[in-house]
Amino acid sequence: MDEMKNRIISGAESLFLAYGVKSITMDEVAKKLGVSKKTIYQHVSDKDELVTLAVKLSMESQESQVDVIHATAKDPIDEVLKLSEYMRGLFSNMNPFLLMEIQRYYPKAYENYLSFKEKCIINSMSENLKWGITMGYYRTQINIDILSRLRMEQVEWGFNPRIFKEGKYFSDVQIQLLEHFLYGICTLKGHKLINKYKQIQEEE
Repeated sequence: MDEMKNRIISGAESLFLAYGVKSITMDEVAKKLGVSKKTIYQHVSDKDELVTLAVKLSMESQESQVDVIHATAKDPIDEVLKLSEYMRGLFSNMNPFLLMEIQRYYPKAYENYLSFKEKCIINSMSENLKWGITMGYYRTQINIDILSRLRMEQVEWGFNPRIFKEGKYFSDVQIQLLEHFLYGICTLKGHKLINKYKQIQEEE
C-alpha cells in the first residue's frame, strides 16, 4: 500500500472515530488531509471502501495492543485490568454512535468488526479465563465460552448512550461492570489478588 493511500485511510480513521461515519463526507476527509477529492478517489472507489479500510486499520492497531498487554501481563487478573484500562481509553475517545452507524450503513465493515471481536477480543478473553483457572484465580465451574463473550459485550454496553447517558459516567460504569465480572468468576485467591491491585491503584 502506497504512502498516500495509508495517509488517506489514517486520516479518515481519526475523523470517523471522533465524529462517526454517517456525518463525515469525502469532502471533509479531503479537507483534513489537504488533498483534492479526486486524489482520494484515485486510491479508494467510494466511501464504503474507505470506511471498511479505516475499520481494518483500527482493528489491526487494537490487535497489536492486545498482544502487547498479553505478553507483559504478570498474571490473568493483571491482564484483565490492563485490557479494561485500554478499552476504556479507546471507547472514551470514540464517537458513541460509531458502532451503531457502521452496523446500519456499512455492513461489510461491520462484518470485519464482528470477525475481529471473535478472533481477537473474545479469543483473548477465553485464553485469559483458561489461564486464570490453571493458576487457581478463577473458579473451575465457569463456562469459558459464555463468560468471554459476556465480558466483551459488557464493555460495549458500558459505552452505549442508549443504555447509559452519554459522557456522564462511562468510566464509572466500566469500573463497576469489571469489578462485578471479576468478583463473580474469582476464587478466594483471586479475590485477594484483585484487592491487592485495588490497593495499589488507590495508593497511586
